Amino acid sequence: MVSLELYHQTYTYDTGNNLTRLSHQAQSNTWQQTITLHPNSNRGTENNNPNNFDANGNLSNLDNIGNLNWHYNNTLSKLTKQNKTTEYYVYDHQGNRVRTVIETNDQIQSQRNYLPSLDISTNQVNTLHIGTHILVEQTKDNIQTHYQFSSHLQTNTLELNEQAQVISYEHYYPYGGTAIIAGKDKTQVQQKRYRYTGKERDDSSGLYYYGARYLAPWLARWISPDSAGSIDGLNLYAYVDNNPLKYIDPTGHIFTISWDDFSSIINKHLETKRLNIWVGESHTELEGKVLMLNLDSDILQKRNIIFEACNKKAGTVIPWSKDSPHLSLGYILSDAAKSQKLKDTSSSVYKLTQHRKGYSIASDDWSNVVSDKAELKRQGLTGGSDFLVGAAHLMFHAVDSHAKSMGMSKNAFPAYWNFSPNTSIALIPKTVFDNFPASISRKSGAGKEYGLWVLGKDGSTENAALILGKKHTIKNIFGNLATKIPRSFYALKPPSTSTASPPERTKSCVIL
Repeated sequence: MVSLELYHQTYTYDTGNNLTRLSHQAQSNTWQQTITLHPNSNRGTENNNPNNFDANGNLSNLDNIGNLNWHYNNTLSKLTKQNKTTEYYVYDHQGNRVRTVIETNDQIQSQRNYLPSLDISTNQVNTLHIGTHILVEQTKDNIQTHYQFSSHLQTNTLELNEQAQVISYEHYYPYGGTAIIAGKDKTQVQQKRYRYTGKERDDSSGLYYYGARYLAPWLARWISPDSAGSIDGLNLYAYVDNNPLKYIDPTGHIFTISWDDFSSIINKHLETKRLNIWVGESHTELEGKVLMLNLDSDILQKRNIIFEACNKKAGTVIPWSKDSPHLSLGYILSDAAKSQKLKDTSSSVYKLTQHRKGYSIASDDWSNVVSDKAELKRQGLTGGSDFLVGAAHLMFHAVDSHAKSMGMSKNAFPAYWNFSPNTSIALIPKTVFDNFPASISRKSGAGKEYGLWVLGKDGSTENAALILGKKHTIKNIFGNLATKIPRSFYALKPPSTSTASPPERTKSCVIL
């Protein structure tokens, strides 16, 4: 019979946001763990050897477990354990882990192959992992389905079978270590792999695999530095700013929130403050326009709506009526069905002017955003607005040769910085980034922009959008959910279905 008791943990951090000491107190057991830090960096270990890293800052030894080897691109190559067992890790061209192989005495003992949203294991047990919360295990004589129920952190705490009987229950320490795990069948309990924040914990190492990096729960930190650089502060090893009770890092880089949380945060902000929301779109795609319609549906305050109209002067837009032409934006597509859908969706956006005051911006091909702002104010623009413009005018920080040839002004990049930077944020659909040419540079923006992902209204990552804004503006709205955005968008991992929780952060970390 399992005996349960209360415990108390105290976490101590230095001025560099590094965990230096963990104290655990309980009636049956009291212990303390100390992390040794390099005097000139944030590299830390528990074996009094802060130099136990390679030249790129990757941890090279797991105390009492084995040695780690890394590829040139800082992905974990293999773990060589003290019992001579070696686990190899294979990745695709995007850095996603696609296979793990375990060898003993040069003989393959088991291997696991990963496909999108599922993985297939070969051993005495075949495993199929579908999505996030369904696990199917097949042996010679049995097929077992696991339904995994998660906490607000997407942590799998309870597993049930098809008869709703308990397979396992697990309670975790704040950084993912197991406080208690129990179940009727010891073998089934030991086979649980998807655990803390819904991530896979490797049996051989005890590390959690997050895609971009590996988390060591007993060290309460990543074992390699942030590949995006110091976009989230100078400490490249800290996990979610040392507040794991409220926040997760789905991929090892940037936070993702749900659409419901996003709309709730914005509605709360608008109760007392003004805000402009700039939606950046690809003019020949639907996603930006759909995003505008979703904002109209879920943001309670009906503000002005402002369209990009490069061939016109800035000013008011005639409200939609049944005789109005559709808002075609002048794009005719070769795909007739897509062209019609684009036309219909554009018209739906234009119809928003029935209950919202409409304006246009981008006079003479974005010749001067500041002048446009003055003209709109002269024509009665007050309060906050929702904008629909080309995504380039929210992403770039310089005028390229093409924009120059069209007479575009420098203050059109990014336009929202020069219209009302202190009260503006941008929303850019994920599909824009998916089609973003690798050869095009944003020129600048590193260290100045903060952001986070928001899932689509349907909960999908396909319809997600990146929230972007100046630090003081976006931090005022989203707090520490917003992290620095690097100069290259390719340094960002894509959004995740594992979403972060929106409450304000606190530095305390005491568990009872």
